[in-house]
Amino acid sequence: MRKYLFWIVIVLIISACGGGDGQSKRHTAFDKIIDHSKPVSFGEDEDIYVFCGLENRNQLEPLLLQNLEREVQLVYPEKYFNVIFSDIKDVTSLSNYKNLLFFGSLDGGDPVSRYLKEALDANLQTRITQSGGDIIISKNRFTRDQLIIHVVALDKERLHTLAQTQANRIFSSFLMRYTQRLAYQTYQSKVIPASFFEPYPFSLQIPENYTLYSNDKDNRFLSFLYRARMQEREIPDKFLSVYYEAMESDQVDEAWLINERQRIGKIHFEGDSLNVQTMRTQPFEIAGYKGYRLTSAWINPGKMAGGALQCYAFWDADTKKAWLIDTMVYFPAGDKLPTLMELFMLASSFKTK
Repeated sequence: MRKYLFWIVIVLIISACGGGDGQSKRHTAFDKIIDHSKPVSFGEDEDIYVFCGLENRNQLEPLLLQNLEREVQLVYPEKYFNVIFSDIKDVTSLSNYKNLLFFGSLDGGDPVSRYLKEALDANLQTRITQSGGDIIISKNRFTRDQLIIHVVALDKERLHTLAQTQANRIFSSFLMRYTQRLAYQTYQSKVIPASFFEPYPFSLQIPENYTLYSNDKDNRFLSFLYRARMQEREIPDKFLSVYYEAMESDQVDEAWLINERQRIGKIHFEGDSLNVQTMRTQPFEIAGYKGYRLTSAWINPGKMAGGALQCYAFWDADTKKAWLIDTMVYFPAGDKLPTLMELFMLASSFKTK
């Protein structure tokens, strides 16, 4: 009898420990982007394989390179994507790669246009004929993690116009997929329990492999750090921090953002400062809030260190607070932009209470 009571007690203890908001869980918001029933996708997240006929390429190449290979000035200029012009003869071997982009016209005689006329069903071709041109987006068509964009028009003149007018849409579609992939990967880890954020007027979905870097409650500053257990040059240090202050009306602007980030760097990051030569600000929206984004390199002469950051500021009418969400990377060995994009997705989980 005692033996049975012992096991009943153990089961009750395990059940109690496993329930409630104190339990670590996965953040599953991005799980649906992957179709695990299909084969593995090949290629790098930043590589886009572009198929277009020679005449169309001669016309569109400057636009495509300017649009898709946009640069961000961090420690040095970094590109979002690499454009790889490809021969339609290789489409079968490349059909299991992550990012594919096609340009063609229904009246075109080039190999890519002929391929698209065979690949697109009659209803889509009718729609293109009626509208003059369209963008057709396909997700996970051949592999589990894939984005294919077809830019198809009635003739080459309409095709060139469509490519120009829809350039931002094409870029944004690939960028969204890129950031979703990064979020999916980072959220394979469980997140810090919701109970951790109970004393704070906000919450975040932060993977539990991040540690607490700073918890300055008096000055309303909370910061998390991801650092590999073994110091490894090929793995970046990642920082995500939140600062807030009471503000009755919206006084947040670009100057407020810059001044507050300079102050935070000096106080909370042991003398970090912005590299004014790389500093850029712009209106930006994050987590449903309209505000500003600051992009810059950061330097710390005392530590002989530096890196890149993106910082977001906005005012919330419900809480009557100004908010600053800071994302920062230290990675001397490589590019910083992919890590900042990953941190942006974590920062986008921000919610006020």
